[in-house]
Amino acid sequence: MKKIMLWVMAIAITISAAGCTKGYETQKTSGDMTITLAAGAYPLVKGDNNLTIKAVDASGKPLSNAKVDVRYYMPPMPGMAPMEYTTQAAPKGDAFSFNANISMEGGWRVDVSVARPDKPAQTVTFNLDAR
Repeated sequence: MKKIMLWVMAIAITISAAGCTKGYETQKTSGDMTITLAAGAYPLVKGDNNLTIKAVDASGKPLSNAKVDVRYYMPPMPGMAPMEYTTQAAPKGDAFSFNANISMEGGWRVDVSVARPDKPAQTVTFNLDAR
């Protein structure tokens, strides 16, 4: 009986750990562009997380000449210091990447602002979890 319980526990831990490393992708539309945010592992972890942003126009063409600014933060909570960080995502092929150093478990928001040379910046907000 003890061996069966150990096997069941090992399988449960393996399944739980596998669920934490699954990639994640979500997208939002703003005006004539679609912005996709992807994470290689989800939920995010406390510490460094590599995220990728892809912005495409209405025809699906990547906006590789855009400037992508990112603000990630934990919404304010009573009695806690603000946790807010900004960075510029770096071009990587037809997408952009950035590192988010998450300082605390919980719900986080990511504001992605995409500015093209000929149009004003457009911003979308994504909600992410960290564990």
